[in-house]
Amino acid sequence: MLPQAPFFDAFVAAVDGPRRLAAGDTIRLKVSYGAAGKTAGKGPGKGKGGSAKLVVSLSGRRLASRDVTLPDSGIVTSEITLAPSSFPGSSPASLPSGWSVLEVRLEGVAGDSEPRDDARLFVLEVSPQPSVVLLASPPDWETRFLARTLEDVARVPVRTFVEAEPGGNRWRDATTLESRAAGDVARAVAGAALVIEAGDPATFKRFSPKGAVLIWPGTRRLDGDWYVQPPTTGLSPLAGALAGVVWDSLPPATSVAELPPDSATTVALVARLARRGTPRPVVTLSQNAGARRATIGAGGLYRWAFRGGASGDAYRALVAGLVDWLLAEGAGSGERFLPVAYEVPNGLPSLWKWAGSGEPRNVVVSLTAAGGQRVDTLRFDAGGRAELRLPPEVYRYAAADGGGGGTERGVVAVETYSDEWRPAASLLASQVGSPTGRLTGVGLRDRWWLFVVAIAAFAAEWAWRRREGLP
Repeated sequence: MLPQAPFFDAFVAAVDGPRRLAAGDTIRLKVSYGAAGKTAGKGPGKGKGGSAKLVVSLSGRRLASRDVTLPDSGIVTSEITLAPSSFPGSSPASLPSGWSVLEVRLEGVAGDSEPRDDARLFVLEVSPQPSVVLLASPPDWETRFLARTLEDVARVPVRTFVEAEPGGNRWRDATTLESRAAGDVARAVAGAALVIEAGDPATFKRFSPKGAVLIWPGTRRLDGDWYVQPPTTGLSPLAGALAGVVWDSLPPATSVAELPPDSATTVALVARLARRGTPRPVVTLSQNAGARRATIGAGGLYRWAFRGGASGDAYRALVAGLVDWLLAEGAGSGERFLPVAYEVPNGLPSLWKWAGSGEPRNVVVSLTAAGGQRVDTLRFDAGGRAELRLPPEVYRYAAADGGGGGTERGVVAVETYSDEWRPAASLLASQVGSPTGRLTGVGLRDRWWLFVVAIAAFAAEWAWRRREGLP
């Protein structure tokens, strides 16, 4: 082993936060940072932990900063809040609409031996207003999985409000748990393109949504093992989105609510108790005067997402199909391909997944960066995965062949950061040994006298056989 020189390295390990925001939303970033090396903790503060500063910037403009203390070793997590007061003479609404790339950098560290791991990038999208508002009264596992899936498949800002005390008209932001006035919730509902009412229907009578509505009632349900499947007659608008679902492999719903019959509604899914009896509608669609409305009458569908695999894909397909139909123009499901991760460390390929209908097929994509423009082809495999190897840069991508109705566009970033830049202490030590004195094994083929014995035995046998007259 070669001797390793003493080192000290402070680094930013990861950045996590909301990926899509509406103008005026507070941005909360969770930043993981740490230090390594024998001289860790000998930063500018000269204290046990050393001091540093986490700085968040956008296109070279500093947005916020926070003083932090570096650990002696390992990784710690801190939160940086970008509230309206964090912007002198500005507000989060000043962030440009569309995709932006924030840089989170660790500054003020003396003696840092590796500067390439001092910053990470975070890609987010800002929209003029939230397109989807989820009202949960009360919140439960159903709404929790629904909110998480909505943020993934809808690809639009999703704002969730919860009422932990039904009837008290006390709403809270599901992300921060901060109290929200009923008037603020009503304004968000009035400006949303899609409102989801999950829980007690009596709680939502005070709101007047102007866009599409998805109703998920949580009362008056009949418990049992209800197996969901498409109706045997008729064709619903969700048939295409749910075409690849293997219904027999899905866990049953735990309950079903009685949906009132209506000749103007279209039944998209039905359920049968223990796979027997008369099927009951559990997902219905209707449209009146241009306003679209959907109703889900089944409980326990979150178990599809919880199980993952084919069941998780079925849950995502159901939510994506409903959002696509309710928003009419398809907020995100019309895209054929999506990046798996918006930030990629240096040296790793940028991964993409096929999100469109039908079999995956190659797509020509245009990538624009500060250094110029390049055109590549995403070659998807049978599993719907493709990869591109790109140098460190921020790229704005778009489908070069014009497919997808112009919705296939966004930002991916290849960072300078890499886990390999973070030095680590040696775990192996030099060993004092005596190789000349150790026992060594010798194979039988290496003992020459065994060949002499074998030849002598064969010669004696030949002489004896000749003497006895044997062939």
